[in-house]
Amino acid sequence: MNSQPTRTGSVTTMADSPGHPAEASPQPPIARRIPSERTFHGDTIVDEYAWLADRDDPETIAYLEAENAYTAAMTAGQAGLREAIFTEIKGRTQETDLSVPTRKGGWWYYSRTVEGKQYSVHCRCPVRPRPPRPPSTEDGAPLPGEQILLDGNEVAGNSPFFSLGSFSISPDSTLLAYSTDFAGDERFTLRIKNLETGQTAADEIPDTFYGCAWSADGSALFYVTVDAAWRPYRVWRHLVGTPAADDVIVIEEPDQRFSVGVGLTRSERYVVLALSSTLT
Repeated sequence: MNSQPTRTGSVTTMADSPGHPAEASPQPPIARRIPSERTFHGDTIVDEYAWLADRDDPETIAYLEAENAYTAAMTAGQAGLREAIFTEIKGRTQETDLSVPTRKGGWWYYSRTVEGKQYSVHCRCPVRPRPPRPPSTEDGAPLPGEQILLDGNEVAGNSPFFSLGSFSISPDSTLLAYSTDFAGDERFTLRIKNLETGQTAADEIPDTFYGCAWSADGSALFYVTVDAAWRPYRVWRHLVGTPAADDVIVIEEPDQRFSVGVGLTRSERYVVLALSSTLT
């Protein structure tokens, strides 16, 4: 009886036969070709893999899972090497460390990393009359009078992914605007924390992008959203204490060659709306 390869998922196996033990030979998955025409400026192109752009299609998900399974099968023998390299890198890294403090008003702002933890702890401590130079510690330990503004490890919890997008202190140093992403799609949820009470406001703004800026009196927060192509194209104004549904568009850039951003001048007296071309 002849042995014939049997395709199962992304792995091809040889059926058992006398004198021929079963073997697993990983094979890459093959994506279906479905011609799809697109016409731009009179030129028509045929894209046979356009169907993969539908991220929610079960067939797209199944194909990506098959690619991941193939990668895992091909690299299974490297697990020991990966662990050895990671251990060496980790052994040369000072995990408990302190960033260079930055002064703003009567505070020094900085972040700390702690051995064994994944994310930074964002802090501040009061400026002392003497010495006026930035504070530091030899071992990266907490500074005297430290106030923890946001502990990334607590915010992340048990989530498999966490990223901090925006982190902005109001001009009077009483409010913190920060945004979080728990999915990895760079769609951040913007929140406001009162640094005097430690309470997070009910304000919650979904689907924001990197960057935000406070008004001089801290009553309004400006932020950015993206279009379907992930292009930052709108700057919004949010009034603290009001629903996100009431936010208004400050500027919208329809030209797809340009992106928008928002920030403050160094004096914090003016909000800057920046437009830049990714091509030029």
